Amino acid sequence: MTRDRSKKTGARSRKPVARILLILTAVVLAVAPTPSRWVERFYSNGIYPPLERFLTTHSNRVPFAVGDALAAVAIVAVLAWSVHKLRSAGRRRIRALGALALDVATFAALIYLLFLGLWGLNYRRTPLTRKLDYDPDRVSADAARAMLRRTIETLNAESPAVHGREWPDGEELHAALAESLGRAAAEAGARAPLVFGKPKVSVADRYLGATGIDGFTNPFGLEIVLNAELVPPERPYVIAHEWSHLAGFADESEAGFVGLIACLRSDRAAIRYSGWLALYQFLTERVTVETPRLLPPVVADLRSIVERVRRRYRPTLGQAQERVYDRFLKANRVEEGVASYGLMVRLVLGTRFIQ
Repeated sequence: MTRDRSKKTGARSRKPVARILLILTAVVLAVAPTPSRWVERFYSNGIYPPLERFLTTHSNRVPFAVGDALAAVAIVAVLAWSVHKLRSAGRRRIRALGALALDVATFAALIYLLFLGLWGLNYRRTPLTRKLDYDPDRVSADAARAMLRRTIETLNAESPAVHGREWPDGEELHAALAESLGRAAAEAGARAPLVFGKPKVSVADRYLGATGIDGFTNPFGLEIVLNAELVPPERPYVIAHEWSHLAGFADESEAGFVGLIACLRSDRAAIRYSGWLALYQFLTERVTVETPRLLPPVVADLRSIVERVRRRYRPTLGQAQERVYDRFLKANRVEEGVASYGLMVRLVLGTRFIQ
């Protein structure tokens, strides 16, 4: 009996050490320099592609958002474990709180390590500005004004071909978009084909509307979730943006850029139009210039997007969500935080990808 008791004591003493090592591993990976060329070669174009194909294939078979189920299980598990630990502690509540804090930190470290392994290391891959024909000298106010004029002229030219008929959706849209997204991702450095995630709706859809989120990629199930109220003209670009995340372009500006190129190079007028419509919105946030007038149907599409956002958007919640996401991006070495969305315009102006 003495020998059995000593084994149990030894096992208990090793548990905190193992947990502390797990936490330290997560901290080191969070702050240690990671050579981008290694990430590009061994992770983004090595481990990640077969992982994406496996997880997205299986998440596509599930009719609901896997992320919803995972979040619910995680919340219930943490709460149930916390209640159990505190109730079983008796009078040793202070000691139990310390042990519980270690448990929660260990769980958070494990989640972070899973995040990095399943998708998050893509934040550290070689940036597009070093892989494409990008020249910062091409980025200027004149170039932005010229691109805005071109965008307006193209929207007006594409408008007759897309209005007055049904917008492509479902399998028809996905098949057409998948072809051009695959080409754009390959030119941006994705060497392996991907499985395209079926767009899903989350049980937290009201939260997406209240915070102004159009869609997101679940890094733990490698699936995409869209705001249920997206209007047809914006859906192709939003899907292309999220598919670019699945292709391993974690940075928002890069996913937006690859998704934009996929739309603009499509052989379907409706998909091209959606891309130009998105680019118009990005450009007009940063460029003020007298430009040609948009045709009424294009104006109506832009107005429908604005009205869609306003219906459910709650400024206080939206601003809080933006601050949280800004910190998340900076924690993943996106120094610009949410301002990285604006870098897409610099990529558009600074490369010869679409010129």
